Amino acid sequence: MSATIPGFSRVEIRTRGKGDLALAAAELTRLAGELQTIAGQDHDDETATILAHHKIKATSQMLRGK
Repeated sequence: MSATIPGFSRVEIRTRGKGDLALAAAELTRLAGELQTIAGQDHDDETATILAHHKIKATSQMLRGK
């Protein structure tokens, strides 16, 4: 995999209480659906990885409150 292609993506979740946990559960379910969609599309591995990384990053930023 090229150095410019992410080889690792993570989601960080703010956990101040049950509200944060419920929001995270809903957003992670939504993210899972988006990742399934990307995996099922006609993209090559590199493109799919980049698309997935951007979805994961956006979800993480939202769940961290940024």
